[in-house]
Order: sequence, then C-alpha cells, then structure tokens
Amino acid sequence: MKQIAKQIAILGLGHFGKSVLEELLELNTEVLVIDKDRDLIDVYKDAPVHAAVADILSFETLRKILPESVDAVVIDTGERIEASILAASYCAKMRVKIIIAKAETESHAEILELVGATKVIFPNREAAQRVTRQIFSASLLNYLPVGNNVVIAEMAVPPDMVGKMLAGSGLRENYGLNLLAVRSGGGEFLHCAPDYLFKENDIGLFSGNEENINRFTQKPPDVERQSVVAKLFKLGASRISTLFHSKKPAGGGGT
Repeated sequence: MKQIAKQIAILGLGHFGKSVLEELLELNTEVLVIDKDRDLIDVYKDAPVHAAVADILSFETLRKILPESVDAVVIDTGERIEASILAASYCAKMRVKIIIAKAETESHAEILELVGATKVIFPNREAAQRVTRQIFSASLLNYLPVGNNVVIAEMAVPPDMVGKMLAGSGLRENYGLNLLAVRSGGGEFLHCAPDYLFKENDIGLFSGNEENINRFTQKPPDVERQSVVAKLFKLGASRISTLFHSKKPAGGGGT
C-alpha cells in the first residue's frame, strides 16, 4: 500500500532535526525546512525538500512561510530554548495539530507543553536509556518508552519459553507483559495466535510497564562475577600501586 503523502515542517536543523529530516527523505512526504543558518540549509540544496532561510522568532515571518495545510512540525533550535518555546507557541496559535519539540531540560519541557507542544522529546536521554538497558540485558535488542510508564521492547524469547504455546506461557500472568508480534528466522514481525509455539531464536515485540520489562530480561549470570577491587587485590599491593599511581618521568616534567 502506498503511503499517504504528508506535509512536515522542520523548524531548526539541530542534531535531532537533521536526523528527522534524513528519515523523512526516505518516505513519501513533502518536507519544508526552516533555519536561519544558510549554510545548514545549503547542505540539502540537492535534496527533494522545500527550504527557507528565516528566523522563527517572528510570528509574522513563520505565519507567511508555514503552509496552513501542514500536518506536523518538528522543532529543534539547538540550545536556543527561547526560540523553541516561541516556535511551539506560534504553531499552536496557527492550529498545527502535531507539534513535536526537542527539550533541553525538564523545565524547558514543561514550558513547551504549556505553550502547545503535543509531544516533547529528549533524544539524548532516550538514546541513553536504550543503550544502558541493552548493556545490562543481552536479550534486549531495542527499547522504546511510549509514555505513562508503558514500554515497547524488542527481545529474544528466553530458552524456557521455547516449545511452549503463547496461551500457556504465563507471559501475562507471571510478567504482566503482552506480546505484540513475533519474527522467526530473520523474517518480518507477524501477529501470532494464542496457539503459537515459540521457536528457538524467536524475537518478540513485547509491551508492558518498565518494571516488568526489566524483570523479564533479568537472567542469572552464566559465571560468577568478581568485583574489580577483588581482582586488583589478587594482583597484590605493589601491582595495584603501579596501576593507580604511575610514576612521573625523571625531571618532573608535566603534561
């Protein structure tokens, strides 16, 4: 099915704004980019986008450039917090239905929501959450918080569920999780019936609250782990001293 074309405006080409633009270029979408830095705009002069060099601090300027038919705006003015707040406020006055804004701090996020942003993004924090959870769980492949403590996670189906039917797996009763879809053998995600039998190397798309997702992915370690301090003491005090207190070269030169 061909995707319905939408009109999306990106106000500001910060790191988040550029990432969104790169994704939109892969879709059947009409994109308008607005930034006051001509050099940033010129990077995309050969891309299929509409572009305008303008400062979004002026409501009249934004009103003239932004089409009334725009479906959504994405706001990323970098560290210019006041500019993003004003842009969100202006878009709300223009009755834009979807206003997605990048926030720098919690207070910044609160103000963005007060002036009309429909969704506030902390891209660095959300990326860090996904990475840290993958570090602590080998079975967790992807992690997406969707709000109100609801999480969607892509996880390897644990070995003790292989050969069991979904209906009898205890997934909801024991872990409070729902299975949204499963993919096997590197294929696409597909919905599965209650009588689906889990296979080895199945990947599941699960939903639930953060606590239950974390509990489901926590598995006993395969080997006994030893603290770094204990390992150092096994090396002996002289070796520890060498590790932590490197001697200065003769002559006492600094760095």
